[in-house]
Amino acid sequence: MAGMKWYKVWLVVPGTDGDAENGPCEPEWWNDMEQAPDEETAVRQANDKARRQWEEPNQYEPGAEAPSDREMGQECPVCTGAAEVTDEEYAEWKREMEEPVELPFG
Repeated sequence: MAGMKWYKVWLVVPGTDGDAENGPCEPEWWNDMEQAPDEETAVRQANDKARRQWEEPNQYEPGAEAPSDREMGQECPVCTGAAEVTDEEYAEWKREMEEPVELPFG
């Protein structure tokens, strides 16, 4: 895939910044990675992926489907930007994503 680069993309769930009744709250932000020829394509791919995941039923374990985030009334995440990263930065991100998470209870 000549010309393909890795991009770190920023996603946010709109409407998670609070409201008049409850006051401000922390927006739900996270990063993902997309491989694309340019930043514009990476953002479009991230938005398409977020929409698909938002519309698909949630899978908590094999054979156990739950309503999709869309069906639950949640907002669809949107990509707010992208930045090109090196192959090494992508590899580090991937390694961190695959590490087991230590839970505070046991």
